[in-house]
Amino acid sequence: MNSKKTLLGKSLVITRSVEQSESLFSELVNLGAEVISFPLITITDPIDGGKELEEKVKHFDMYKWVIATSPNGAKRLLKMVEATGSIRWPKVAVIGRSTAEVFNESGITVDLIPEKTFSEGLLEVFPAPVKEEDKILLVQAENVRPLLYEGLKNEGWEVDKIVAYRNINTEVEMKLLLEAKNADAIIFTAPSAVNRYYEIVGTPQPLNAVCIGPITGESARTLGWKVFEAREQSVKDLIE
Repeated sequence: MNSKKTLLGKSLVITRSVEQSESLFSELVNLGAEVISFPLITITDPIDGGKELEEKVKHFDMYKWVIATSPNGAKRLLKMVEATGSIRWPKVAVIGRSTAEVFNESGITVDLIPEKTFSEGLLEVFPAPVKEEDKILLVQAENVRPLLYEGLKNEGWEVDKIVAYRNINTEVEMKLLLEAKNADAIIFTAPSAVNRYYEIVGTPQPLNAVCIGPITGESARTLGWKVFEAREQSVKDLIE
């Protein structure tokens, strides 16, 4: 626990879903900040309830690699593997250390973690297929950028793209919205949160935005925020 109250007197807005923000909330409070929980997105099941993911996991032995692009996708993949009783894992690639930690905590070895924590970074270091029929299981959220899927296909991989979860908009409390607008800074962890907040407020208010990763940072910067960018998808890097 950090005993230095480096954020004493500062008010910060967290826009992550409640179930995802507990550790971040606690750390910010420990640093002396007043934290406003203003979740914009809720994580929910895919439209098919996970049936397609279940079918793919049952045939894990078809794949050379499985790629998880977020902690949410990793958690849902692991849950499905446990439910189906699959034993043999393909090689595992992830985006971000926090995604890797989900696998590590379950005893699953992560074979590839790119230094750059976004799709372009993974494409830069991902190996080429050995055979034409080599396949990848790509576990993502709904409505993500197609860049990773298309990039892997262009490299010659067969790619099964699976929606493991959806981000849906939450209802906004007007009292919390007023508090959020008057805070010292707002924390964004995904472009979807940036866009959702801007749709509601219409202006970059508060002006200061702390963002995870260059894609989220660029989304906020384009809409007028003064951006402070964390390199990694983790609470530690966000705080630093």
